[in-house]
Amino acid sequence: MDPYAPTAAEWDMIGNNITFLTLALLSALITGPSFLIAHAIIPSAVATRSIPEKFNKLRPIFYIVGFLGLVSIITFFCLAYFNVYEVLQRIYPSFWQ
Repeated sequence: MDPYAPTAAEWDMIGNNITFLTLALLSALITGPSFLIAHAIIPSAVATRSIPEKFNKLRPIFYIVGFLGLVSIITFFCLAYFNVYEVLQRIYPSFWQ
């Protein structure tokens, strides 16, 4: 299996792929803490009366941010997959046979 040398256009697609994966990572860094705050920290702190009951009204906002982040992670991974599939098929044509 001898790979072909990537062209400038393929390097551009690989660069786009790295951008998609970086955006997925940044989305994960937003999504995780949002779900953690909404599902664990706020209810626990309200139950122990460390913070007032009115902070429960913030939970839906954190859930919405978390779900939007989850959707963006899935979107960026799908974009990366469909982008890299085409490039890898050109670089390693015999691998897909």
